[in-house]
Amino acid sequence: MIGKTMNKWTLLVCCGLLLAGCIGRKSPEVSYYSLLTIEQLGEVIAISSHPELSLGIGPVTIPDSLKRSQVATRQHGNQYAFDEFNRWAGVLERDLTMVLGDNLGVLLDVKKVGTFPWLNYFTPTYRVVIDIQRFDGSLGGDAVLDARWAVADSEGKELLAGGKIILRQPLQGPGYAALVKAESLLVADLSKKVAGEIDSLVKGQ
Repeated sequence: MIGKTMNKWTLLVCCGLLLAGCIGRKSPEVSYYSLLTIEQLGEVIAISSHPELSLGIGPVTIPDSLKRSQVATRQHGNQYAFDEFNRWAGVLERDLTMVLGDNLGVLLDVKKVGTFPWLNYFTPTYRVVIDIQRFDGSLGGDAVLDARWAVADSEGKELLAGGKIILRQPLQGPGYAALVKAESLLVADLSKKVAGEIDSLVKGQ
C-alpha cells in the first residue's frame, strides 16, 4: 500500500511540474502585416494630374494557395511555407485592391477611386483588373510579383490596354517585415506601370 501511495504521489508531482512548465512557457507572439502604400514607402513620383477621372479597381485575384492568413514564403520550386506567427492583418486580396487604388489615385491625382464591387452611383472612367499569378518571396532572397493586368472602359466591355509583368525586389533585411516591404515595393512598381498606361490613354484621346 505504501508503495502504491508513493507512486501516486510521484505521478501527481510530475504532472504538477509539467503543468507549471507549460503555464510558465510563453507562446511566440503573432506579428500581423499589411501592405504599404506608395506614400508610406516614400516612393511618390506623380506621373500626371487627371482629377477629372474616376477609377474602378478590381477585381484583383490571387492564386488559391495564397488565400490564407499566413504570409507565404517560397521554398524550392513550387514548395511554399506558411508561418503561423507571421500573418496578414486582413484579407490579402482586399489589401491589394485598396493599396492599388491608393497608389493610382496618388500617381494620377485622381480623387474618385472605387473598389470592386462598387455601388450603382459610381461610374468609373476606366476599370483596372489585376490577375496575380505569383506573389511571394524567400527570406533573405527576392520577392516576386507575376501578374496580368488590364485597363478597360467604364463598362468593362472594351480592353484598352493590358499585358503581363514579372517583377523582382531584393529583400533589404532578414525577416518577414522586410519581405512585406519588398512586396509593397512590387505593388508600387505595378501601380506605376498601370498609371503610365492610363496617362497615355487619356493623352491619346
